[in-house]
Amino acid sequence: MMEAPDEEHVRILGFDIGDKRTGVAISDELGITAQPLETIEAKSAEEREKKVLALIRRIHPDRIVLGLPTNMDGTLGPQAERALAF
Repeated sequence: MMEAPDEEHVRILGFDIGDKRTGVAISDELGITAQPLETIEAKSAEEREKKVLALIRRIHPDRIVLGLPTNMDGTLGPQAERALAF
């Protein structure tokens, strides 16, 4: 059984899903700030998924967040729909 993360030391991995590139950021150990980690380039959704899963397995984050781009009026546009599908 996995232990729950120490609430004072949590690593959060964030993804910003794009059509051709996926931005990746990681938090500091206190979960206060985030720094860019890398950009994943993939020619297909399947390739991107494999690369994202490999990164998650390598880093073992406590939490994962996904950017959800919304329109200025708060509605979800095509890119948000793609992020939700991911």
